[in-house]
Amino acid sequence: MKLWQIVGGTALSLTLAGCAPHHQDPAQQPPVNTAASTATGPAITGPNVSGSVFINQRVALPPDAVLTVTLSDASIADAPSRVISQKVARTQGKQAPFTFILPYNPQEIAPNARVLLSAAVTVNGQMTFVTDSIKEVINHGQGTRADLQLVPVVAVPVATKPDASGLLGNSSTPGLGTSPAPISAVPTQSTY
Repeated sequence: MKLWQIVGGTALSLTLAGCAPHHQDPAQQPPVNTAASTATGPAITGPNVSGSVFINQRVALPPDAVLTVTLSDASIADAPSRVISQKVARTQGKQAPFTFILPYNPQEIAPNARVLLSAAVTVNGQMTFVTDSIKEVINHGQGTRADLQLVPVVAVPVATKPDASGLLGNSSTPGLGTSPAPISAVPTQSTY
C-alpha cells in the first residue's frame, strides 16, 4: 500500500514540529490528551477524528518524549500527503495509551479523498515509535474514530562517506559499500 506516504507525512510533521519554538515553560505547554486531561481540557465541538495511541511493547517513555498525531490527505499518487490536522505534544512523563482529538474542516476534504491517520513518538529528535499500518478515516465509510498501534523504529545504517572506489561505504557495517559480485553473461556449466 502507500506506506511511504504515511512515513513521508510523519517525517514532514516531525520536521515542522522541530521548527516550533521550544522556549515555553512546561506549565504553558498543552498536555497530551489522556483520559485524565480530557475531562478538564476544552471540548472540541466541531468535526473531529478521535482515538487512542497504543505502543506495541512495554516501555517507559522519558518525560521529554514527543507524540505527533497527523491527519493527512494522500489522494494524489506519487506526491507527498497534505496535512489536514496535526497535534504535537510532550508526554510529560505520561505513558501509553494516549487519547487524541484532531479537529478538521470538512470543506478541505474531497468526498473521494484518501484520508489517513498516523502517529509517531520522538525522543531527543530521534523517531522511536511509528505507525506501521495505514488507518483510513472519514471517507469511504471509515468513520471518525480510530486507534493506532505504534511499533519500534528499526535503526538502519546509512552510508556516510565514499570509500577509495567512490562508492558510499560504512566501515562499521560489513557488506555496505562493497562492489557487487560480477555477473557473467555466459552461464556456468554444471557437472553431474
